[in-house]
Amino acid sequence: MKNLVLRSVSGVVYVALIVGALIGGLVWSTALFSIFCVLAMLEFQRITMGPTVNCADVASRAVDIIVALAMCNVVYLLDMPTPIAMLALCIAFGYGAVRFTIALYNKRDSSLADTAWSALSMLYIAAPLMMLGLLCSEQDGWKMILAMFVMIWLNDTGAYCVGSLCGRHRLFPRLSPKKSWEGFFGGLAFCLAAGVGAFYIIGEPFTIYEWLGFGAMVCVLSTWGDLFESLIKRTNHIKDSGNIIPGHGGILDRIDSMLFVSVGVFLVLFCVDML
Repeated sequence: MKNLVLRSVSGVVYVALIVGALIGGLVWSTALFSIFCVLAMLEFQRITMGPTVNCADVASRAVDIIVALAMCNVVYLLDMPTPIAMLALCIAFGYGAVRFTIALYNKRDSSLADTAWSALSMLYIAAPLMMLGLLCSEQDGWKMILAMFVMIWLNDTGAYCVGSLCGRHRLFPRLSPKKSWEGFFGGLAFCLAAGVGAFYIIGEPFTIYEWLGFGAMVCVLSTWGDLFESLIKRTNHIKDSGNIIPGHGGILDRIDSMLFVSVGVFLVLFCVDML
């Protein structure tokens, strides 16, 4: 009972932080996504690379976090003079050269594997959070991001409720024995219902059918995002990515679905703008 109360309180605080930051504007949302990025990167580094044992380890992981933070705040480059923006982009693209050079001086047997994990962390954590920042900079972009988060939360709720009640057929037993097809379709139903609600509350730029498609996309990508983090944890033989959120585990445990969904949302809205 105590754990349930703790889990509920921390969950409410987590949701309130996200909603408050999105409503508060670009500065607040970017700051929150930057905090998520740093915490998730630290957890990812600990899971995949283990503890730091030498100066090269410290330097390489510091470079990872600095570049990831720069990516999360890339939205502010849009208003900078062209020379400054180009300089920042050159530094970002120089990440590979710097990170690979540091690996040469790391005497650990896993230095090459650690470099690969670093590159994956940029693609898996920093890039999606950068996309969210760019979306928040668009007019009414925060509404789309808020709709995305609501759908992710409703997908989790629907999958848990339906799966607990009548889950019989395992969805992906190799990675997540508790997930069921019944739970997946329960989450899908909740997301589709949220899509209908979003049509009447937000409306543009989507029709009701496009909102339904948006909800279905969130359900699928959210499930894949959760499964991918399960793959990372099972590969490294751990249960939770951390313990920063009481009753929920680490920050990576909380944003795993969002990392996949945000890429889909970014691509969808980018295509809408192009058309």
